[in-house]
Amino acid sequence: MSGYSKNYAEYLSKGECCDLISRGSQGSIGVIAEGMTGLTGPTGIRGPTGPSRRGDTGPAGKNFIIEHPSDESKLLIHSCLEGPETGVYYRGRGEITNGSSATIQLPEYVANLAYNWTIHVAAVYEGVVRIYNFSEVENNQFEIFGENGKFHWSAMGKRIDIVVEPLKSNVTVLGQGPYLWSKE
Repeated sequence: MSGYSKNYAEYLSKGECCDLISRGSQGSIGVIAEGMTGLTGPTGIRGPTGPSRRGDTGPAGKNFIIEHPSDESKLLIHSCLEGPETGVYYRGRGEITNGSSATIQLPEYVANLAYNWTIHVAAVYEGVVRIYNFSEVENNQFEIFGENGKFHWSAMGKRIDIVVEPLKSNVTVLGQGPYLWSKE
């Protein structure tokens, strides 16, 4: 493992994880290369899971490219959130102006990509407390119901099932350092 001692900060400080270095946020584990210390830990060049970037300087986080599920001439570039499932998310802002509802249109490929959607809606306070409800996702869209007002929404869908806690004896681990994966 090329000197890797299961200490991510040590591993990252050796620069073996990647060649891409850029400014970005960093969690409590990682190399303090440059930046400030805040409530969540140092801010510097590398985070515990690799390089992070902000703004228009390039991709952020753990990016990957997948085939577009409904247009063969395109690719999809997504970035990972970490959790015990493989999922996708979309988010945005909206406003009800007709006193009844607003339609949120998700990308056309969503029906071919994810299922089992969870929707969250948060009202923007404008002097009145509002409660919003929503429909199920159907035909790549959902409705938000309530009084006139602005809101933020997020939609999270399950992409595929994964085995979250496999036995080590059943998995062939590939990679090095914090970048491990399996063939299974």
